[in-house]
Amino acid sequence: MGIRASSHRVGGAVGPGVAARQSSSESIGLPSGRAVQSAGRVVVISPHNASIKFEFGAGFARWHQEQFGEAADVEWRDVGGTADALKFVLSEFSAKPEGIGIDCFFGGGPEPLLVLTGRGLTMPCRLPDEVLVAIPQQANGVEIYDPNYHWYGAALSSFGILQNLRLQDRLGLPRVRRWEGLAQPRLFGWVGIGDPRNSGTMNNMFEAFLQAYGWGRGWQVLTEIAANARKFDRLSSTTAKDVTLGETVYGFAIDFYAFTQIAAAGRTNLTFVLPEDFTAISTDGLCMLRGAPHPLLARRFVEFVMSEAGQKLWFLPRGYPGGPVRYSIDRMCVRPDFYERYRGASHIEQSPFEKRSSFKYNPEVARERREVVASLAGSLLVDPLPELRRAWRLLMHEPVGSPMRVQLGRVPISESEALALARGRWKEAKYRNQLRLEWQREATDRYRRIVMALARGGEESSN
Repeated sequence: MGIRASSHRVGGAVGPGVAARQSSSESIGLPSGRAVQSAGRVVVISPHNASIKFEFGAGFARWHQEQFGEAADVEWRDVGGTADALKFVLSEFSAKPEGIGIDCFFGGGPEPLLVLTGRGLTMPCRLPDEVLVAIPQQANGVEIYDPNYHWYGAALSSFGILQNLRLQDRLGLPRVRRWEGLAQPRLFGWVGIGDPRNSGTMNNMFEAFLQAYGWGRGWQVLTEIAANARKFDRLSSTTAKDVTLGETVYGFAIDFYAFTQIAAAGRTNLTFVLPEDFTAISTDGLCMLRGAPHPLLARRFVEFVMSEAGQKLWFLPRGYPGGPVRYSIDRMCVRPDFYERYRGASHIEQSPFEKRSSFKYNPEVARERREVVASLAGSLLVDPLPELRRAWRLLMHEPVGSPMRVQLGRVPISESEALALARGRWKEAKYRNQLRLEWQREATDRYRRIVMALARGGEESSN
């Protein structure tokens, strides 16, 4: 797979903050002799979009020039989405265990950082006290950063439903307030979802269903919602855009994709709902990789992202003092004080630090069974979608919990079996691929049997 790279560079005279920043570098464990070095770069692999890369690349260059009086740039490595980036890094480390020529992993939710840290592929990076004091270590049971400083949550994310208000009014479709509402028969063909095998965002969302509802009920709800889907998108950003374009009326969306679409289309056309049945809050993180080739600049990059200057890029609109210069990112920052300080200036109105929820997303569980869950979704829902839709059209008006609906949403393995599989034989490629094919064949046959049974029933009733 090819790697695309880009960089942003700034140069100039020594700035007034150099001396102060030298002591700051020492406070995070950097040798004082390296506090000032020649102009350089930090190499960052990231599934983030081009807007985020531009703002954080250019922002780091400005910040570094102001603080250290030196030019510095970010060289971005792009190999696709979160799953692709994580697989690439793990593959590279298997061949080059001492280091892979990349300094930082940036973005993709909490699971990649837990995987990398669990395998000893990250380096501790304690930030200066003046940065850490503004960031709580936990919020609502969710860790914002690793207590041993191996990773940081650079921003917060929530998942919800982006909805096209104009089309709802025109088609007589309802505002949906709960995830289960996406399974209503009249929404058939109007729901957008991404493929969790390709999208880390969608994988997190599917996992949240399984944790919130429980394994069996979670798959039942996901199956019925998937049966209402027009298609499965490879990228979660496409799912959000389709709602704006009117290709769908409802879309699974991470908050910042939704806010971006609302900013473009207007609040009278789109709305973003955090469902009442559950809302998952998670971190979108950043870490230094083992053997980072530019450790000083890597630590400075982590510090910049977590500092007030970096957090403003997430939170403030384009053109606001200290905010992004070209693209509004509109993401929830990890500094609680921003939500009050910039109330009315930011497009983000609610603070996740004030929200109280009984649901706690468990990233450790998600990390362990990530690939198994994604493969189940692909085999049961994505690949056999035409057969699933045909079966659903015939039974969607059956009572909730009826035998046929239960059959539709049946999952071939239990939760404990999924975890045991993830810890054991899933690592065997031949066995893994065989299971995927078996799951897909079984699901396809089951959906076809449901169609045949309901068709026969219809013929008998008409006679």
